[in-house]
Amino acid sequence: MKIGVLGSACNPPHKAHIRAGELVRKKLGLNRILLIPTSLPPHKEKPAVLPAVRLEMARLAVKGLPHWKVSTMELKRPGKSYTKDTIRELKKKYPKDDFFYIMGSDNLLTMPKKWFGGYESLDLCQFVVLERPGYPLSEVPQAIRQKVIGIQQYGAFVISSTMIRKAIKEKNVEKIAKFLSPNIRQFIKKMHLYEK
Repeated sequence: MKIGVLGSACNPPHKAHIRAGELVRKKLGLNRILLIPTSLPPHKEKPAVLPAVRLEMARLAVKGLPHWKVSTMELKRPGKSYTKDTIRELKKKYPKDDFFYIMGSDNLLTMPKKWFGGYESLDLCQFVVLERPGYPLSEVPQAIRQKVIGIQQYGAFVISSTMIRKAIKEKNVEKIAKFLSPNIRQFIKKMHLYEK
């Protein structure tokens, strides 16, 4: 099978995660997308929301999407969540499958400084990079660009979990509705997440 891998803190998971995964799935003819909630992101602050709660949100985010599946592999692994370890574990577990790691161009641009092993991760599987506004792939060295599949996101909107958490805190109903699916909004409200 051809499997797309999408890692995220899922703090919370939002519409852009699903949109990005579906865009890549359709363009490259992938059989499945694995959404992997991270345990301890190495280049971000530790999420204040418990892993079990973020996992539940990830499951809600993919509910009703037949090609999507949530993996708990990083949440079960002790210590920080490194992409290199995740790809190696997936390849060991599913040696006959091909993996396509999906990420934004912002991550590719910061990879040499923020990722463990820097650009070395690109040699482990095929990386698919979605160009985000303000982070042009043209700023990445040509030798690196040749290693990845670059995809232009037409009509992409700038969105981040940080923006969403801020919108929830400020009770910005319009932004919350724009970026989160109804079941995630309902769950966040029920659990009183991100209110402080």
